[in-house]
Amino acid sequence: MLNFIAIIAAATSLMSGVQEPGDWRQVDEGPEFFAALDVNSISGPPTARKALGVRVSPQSDGLSGYLIVDLVFNCEALTFGADKITFFALDGTLIEEFDWPSDPAPINEEEGNLGAANAVCDGQMPPGPGFGSAQAYAQSIRASTGS
Repeated sequence: MLNFIAIIAAATSLMSGVQEPGDWRQVDEGPEFFAALDVNSISGPPTARKALGVRVSPQSDGLSGYLIVDLVFNCEALTFGADKITFFALDGTLIEEFDWPSDPAPINEEEGNLGAANAVCDGQMPPGPGFGSAQAYAQSIRASTGS
């Protein structure tokens, strides 16, 4: 019985870096980042709408991999924050995961979060291709920017 428990524990720890498939769509971009949302992850009431986001640096000298953020939007107050951030290498290997409860910040175009808010709060799904995983999206960005 103990061997069975040890096998399950080892498999669970190996699976911790595995990402669930989704429908990742690019929602925002700036000179130093590209951002996408898993549109399948959007849930919750307007005052606490949740979604998974991914952020990728277009340059290899920036963020070396990508990060997935558990986002929380208050669509009525026009603010957003984060609950958790998970860093991954470009090959999908989990680097670090930690809770990151942040204070709500305003939703606006200058901060590069308006596209995400429009998708999460208003259902305005971004045009363009979807990606089956955050990793596929990140690798696509890096390939398209030549880094």
